[in-house]
Order: sequence, then C-alpha cells, then structure tokens
Amino acid sequence: MTSPVSSPAHPRDAWRAWIYPRFNGQPHPLSLFADGIIPAASVWTGMRRWTQAFRAMGLQPGDRVVVALPPSAAFLQVLLASLWEGLTVALASPRADAEDVLTLVDARCAIALSAGAHTVVPEGSAGPRTEPIAVRTMQHAPEPDVRFLLHTSGTTKAPRWVALSDANVMSVLHSHEPALALDEQARLLSVLPWHHAFGLVIELLPALRAGTEIIRAPNHGRDPRELLQLIEAHAITHLSAVPLTLQRLLDLPGGREAVQGLQGGVVGGAAVSASLAEQLQQTRLRVGYGQTEAGPGLMLGAPGAWQANYIGHPTGCRVQVDGEGQLLFQGPNACVGLWTEGGFEPLAPDRWVPTGDLVEERPTGYVYRGRTDAQFKLSNGRMVQAGRWEAELKEHLPEVEDALLLTLDGEVLHLMVRLQPEAAPLDPERVRTLLGPLGPRLHTVHHYPDERWIRTRKGAVHRSGMISAMPI
Repeated sequence: MTSPVSSPAHPRDAWRAWIYPRFNGQPHPLSLFADGIIPAASVWTGMRRWTQAFRAMGLQPGDRVVVALPPSAAFLQVLLASLWEGLTVALASPRADAEDVLTLVDARCAIALSAGAHTVVPEGSAGPRTEPIAVRTMQHAPEPDVRFLLHTSGTTKAPRWVALSDANVMSVLHSHEPALALDEQARLLSVLPWHHAFGLVIELLPALRAGTEIIRAPNHGRDPRELLQLIEAHAITHLSAVPLTLQRLLDLPGGREAVQGLQGGVVGGAAVSASLAEQLQQTRLRVGYGQTEAGPGLMLGAPGAWQANYIGHPTGCRVQVDGEGQLLFQGPNACVGLWTEGGFEPLAPDRWVPTGDLVEERPTGYVYRGRTDAQFKLSNGRMVQAGRWEAELKEHLPEVEDALLLTLDGEVLHLMVRLQPEAAPLDPERVRTLLGPLGPRLHTVHHYPDERWIRTRKGAVHRSGMISAMPI
C-alpha cells in the first residue's frame, strides 16, 4: 500500500489523502474501548489486513459491502479499509441479521460478529478471523459514486436506505469541522451509534480526521452515572448526544458541573424542551439539526445559544420555507439517491429537498414547529397540524416538557402532557385559550409521568405508540 497521489484522480483518493498521514505509524487518534486501547498505527495495521482480504475476494470500487459491527477497533479498521478501496459501505445495526441486510442492498459480502455464507467475522483488532469467502454476485451494477448506504431511523416514516457520495459527506465535514473544534488535545466521549449519520459524520469522522482521543462509552451511553464517571476519569472535553442523554446527565449530582465543563459538542436528534434549553445556555454545547438525506448536517447553533425547539442557522447549504411552513434545503450535502428494491435510484443534485419538518424563522435562527405528518383531520374536514400546536404550547407553558395533541373520534381533542417536577397541573382553560379556535374542542388534559411516555431511541416522543397506549 502506497501513499496516495497529491491530486485526487479517483473519488477514493479524497479519503486516502487523510487516512494515510493520519494513521500510518501515528499514535493519534487513540481509541479506548471496553476491551482495550488502540493507537492509530494499530488501526492502520488492521486496516491493511482488511484491505488485503477485500482484494483477495475480488472486490472492486463500487461493490457493496455490509458492515454490521458494534463500535470497536474492528469497526474502525473495516470502515477505513472500505473507504481506501472505494467500496460502497452499507452500515447496519450490529443487532441486524447481516445476511438479510446483504440481500436487501444486494451486497457482495458482509462483515459482522456472526458467520454466514457471505459474512466475514473479525478477530478483534487483528483483521478477519475467517478465510476470504466466495462473495455474492450482485444483481445490480456497482455504484462507485455512492460511498455510504445509511438506514434512516424510521421514527416518523418508513425506514429507507439513503445513498451518500464522497462529495455529500465531505461537504458536511468541511462545513461542520471548524465549529466542532477538535484536535489532538481533545478527548471525545463517544455515545452515538456509528452506523447512523449523526454518529458517523458529526461525531466519528471529524474525531478521526483531527486525531482526537476517542473514549467509547458502553451501551451507547445509556447509563448516565457511567457517563459521568467517564467524563471525570478521562477529563472529557467534547460530547455529542441526543437531548435525553444530556438531560439525564444534568439530573445527576455533579452532572451540571460536568456538562458545563465540556469545551464543545453537538446536541441533536430531537427537539429541546424549554427547561433543558435553559440549562444548556450555561454550557458550550451547540444545537445541531439535520437528516440522513442531508449527509446529515443542515444547521448548527452557536455555543450556549439555546431556546425551546431551537435548531440553529443553515450550515453548508441553502434553505427555504414553503407556504405550509415546511423546511426545504439545497446544496452539496443533498443525498445522491436512494436504494430501493429496484436498485440505486439517483436524484437530481440541484433539487430542493423537503425535510418534512415545520419550522419558523426568527432573528436568532430557526425553530422547530413539528412534523408535516403529525397532523390529523377533524370531522368538519379541518386539518390540524398537531406538531405546530404542541410546539406552541411548550413555548408558552415552560413547565410543559412534552405535549401530544390528538383526537380519537374527529370531534374532541385530548392533550397529553409531561410537566416539570413539582409543577402544578395545567389549567384546561388556559390551554384552551392558547389553542385559539381549537380550544372549544379540548376535552381533557391528561398528565402523564415520565415513565409512561414512550420514546424513540433519540428521545423524541413516539406519537403512534403513545396514542395506542392511551387508556381512553
């Protein structure tokens, strides 16, 4: 393996141009996992073994490979080897059946913890455990211009595979890295899933490129006490996470001081409540908003600039708001296409992409106002944008942490709310006033404690789950 040429002649050279000098014989980035510490030079050594295995299997640029590994040294090595070879990487959950995903995206092989007919298993950080396998014959042509296939979360619509190019991802890295301010002195506590766009492009790749020390939290950081211990033990400087993770940290004794001591990080994936926004104003964390289809970066806020439902300013792309209040974006971050049952479906690069999110532009930036699909019709035919009203209620009633407006019969409305601890129950008449013309239809305000709220993995309210579980 030789050093890449200085002027990229192939899309993969954009990756080789920084992978080679960053990892070949270097100590940083240093990565700490539950099973050990691995310096950059060891990642490079394992990466070379994977590269050799890929070549022995006859993989060519644009061939699709499935990577279904947990965050680990093996994940880093396989990821970098795939980028080096110009393969199309379909990142899947480590809990997924790799062989099923392999068929779904028509890949030639998979790398996962469980062996299969076309699956290679890693031997820790030592490279492949199994011998090179006989790869599948793809039914669809290779796509050398597609670097990643990323699965959307599917929290508000059917999950799908989004195709991102080198230019898509690089555009987000170049627009977001200056704000992330990572370097070899930084220590990042990693909690986000690396097979999702937020964790891959906003957390992992910038840290690798900057040579940042990465401390990986077990179980995606679901235990806030463990996170607090790691922050203190490793003098963590940066943490990017969903709002729920930050709220749980802040609620711990000593958690507020630990979060306020961070030098940077991005909070995204779900709307921020008024009470959490107030706490984050005392930190150097910033809001980040995006979607997998945007590679995933769309907006960033300034450090400590927070308000309820705030999503920041456009970063690296252009945005506009249509007549219904929906946000659209255009730019180099717009995904090059989708992977469907019929194969790769390219999309026009200069298109305006609808996000499905309702927003409001203010002098301080943009504020999230709900989803276009969080709406329902009343019996009189009137369309109710529930998300917009929920955001309105949370803004005017700061004691409301979560709100969900619904109807079961098309006639009367119900409001489910979660309040701050010690807050008095809401006065229904006050709520009716805020609902304006919908106020007379409000039947009941239901106060639900935190443990009764059903959430997505990002911490957002699971609308359909909550409505199904509602005992009315």
